[in-house]
Amino acid sequence: MDYSDFSVRLADWGTDEETLRQLRTTVFVEEQAVAENEEWDGLDPVCAHAIATVPDVGAIGTGRLHPSGKIGRMAVLPEWRGYGVGAAILRRLLEEAAQQGLESVYLHAQVQVLGFYARFGFVAEGPEFDEAGIMHRLMRLSLPGGGTGLTAPGELTGTRRMLSGKLEFADAVSDVAALAARSLAIFTPDLEHGVYDSKRFLEIVKRLVLSRSHARIRVLISDPGRVQLSVNRFLYVGRRLSTFIEFRHLPDAHQDRNDAFLVADATALVYRPKSDRWEGIADTREPRMARRYLGQFDQLWQLSTAARELDELGL
Repeated sequence: MDYSDFSVRLADWGTDEETLRQLRTTVFVEEQAVAENEEWDGLDPVCAHAIATVPDVGAIGTGRLHPSGKIGRMAVLPEWRGYGVGAAILRRLLEEAAQQGLESVYLHAQVQVLGFYARFGFVAEGPEFDEAGIMHRLMRLSLPGGGTGLTAPGELTGTRRMLSGKLEFADAVSDVAALAARSLAIFTPDLEHGVYDSKRFLEIVKRLVLSRSHARIRVLISDPGRVQLSVNRFLYVGRRLSTFIEFRHLPDAHQDRNDAFLVADATALVYRPKSDRWEGIADTREPRMARRYLGQFDQLWQLSTAARELDELGL
């Protein structure tokens, strides 16, 4: 068999889902004993997928790129490892990241393959951590000029950090919000008690709107039934400063969206791909990614409705 006779293309999840599932089940679920609920995280439909195929053989490898810039689910069938398949998949995903205008990408690398990613310029950060029962490390790579080329390790911007818990996320929200000079766009399931009503965040919000006559804070709630009206202090601040702060509900047709984020001035953002988990990223200078999510927010905002039941606060 000619082990160089493979090609890599972007897959279509709607068309190639069954093939990609079979491949990842073989590598992750069966070979590496990753739990199925960990492997199938619900993010695949929004990701770009690369697939490696061989004539008369079929799919032999895959990987994916999330809109946040996270590369993952890199899988190559055992008999095809060592022949450059993984490298070709990674190169295709980096090309896609560049075409999307991302300024940087990151991944959670299994410790035994750190060297593989290092050859592409990825730099390991922080300690090892357990993910799905396998030890990993965070690695990231900067794509200067919106992906016009790869940088050397020393040229990383250093603006992105990984978040792994509620306190980290709350701190990141305040850090990014403090950078805003004009606007904040917040997409949240339920105003996240302890995050958007923390003392520090509320002080930042009040300082922004009271020092900038044209400041605007928009809050889009994706699961309004979960909002704790009686305890969330952000609601009270919003009612008192309603000229600057507006709350709306996500329309029913879009309430299956499961991420959460804050965008400051179309420049910085905090993002979680799954709103029911606290893992995510914060970046103080990622305008392309920030504009992408702000654009999505604006589209949903136009379809949304005012959060009328907040009038029940009686302020």
